[in-house]
Amino acid sequence: MPFYVPWTDDLDLDAFLAFHRTAWADWQPGKWTLNLIAFLDGKPIGSQDVGAQSFATTREVATGSWLGAPYQGQGLGTEQRAAVLELAFSGLGAKAAVSGSFAHNVKSQRVSEKLGYRKLGTRTMQSRGEPGEHYDYRLDRGDWRSPVHIELLGLERALPLFGVA
Repeated sequence: MPFYVPWTDDLDLDAFLAFHRTAWADWQPGKWTLNLIAFLDGKPIGSQDVGAQSFATTREVATGSWLGAPYQGQGLGTEQRAAVLELAFSGLGAKAAVSGSFAHNVKSQRVSEKLGYRKLGTRTMQSRGEPGEHYDYRLDRGDWRSPVHIELLGLERALPLFGVA
């Protein structure tokens, strides 16, 4: 269970839907989280989020992701994270993206490194009530190169929702 919140321990559909409804209900241009689902052949295989606070000022986003174990090691995690990074950098004008992973989540670290993130440091966080070493990562706009082709369509009308004029 490589996450800060142990949501994989008990995936309650009602709690899952409530989480997503709350994200939409609480959305403001000054504080937002876009939760996306990754699909392969019409089947959900993972999730990817990108969010920010005071984005118009900071131009910094945070990303988080999950990919089902059967789909790991095929480049799909890299592809889904690349998609939100392209949205952030090219679509929204972000200057930086941050992410993180627990020390034991080596696959997530490899995705971050492959996409150009730099490890900033470590801190202790807890999961399931136990302390664990957590790595913090940052990717600056100047270091971003998408390894896959990403096409952004129809974003212009949504820009005010992200605090971008």
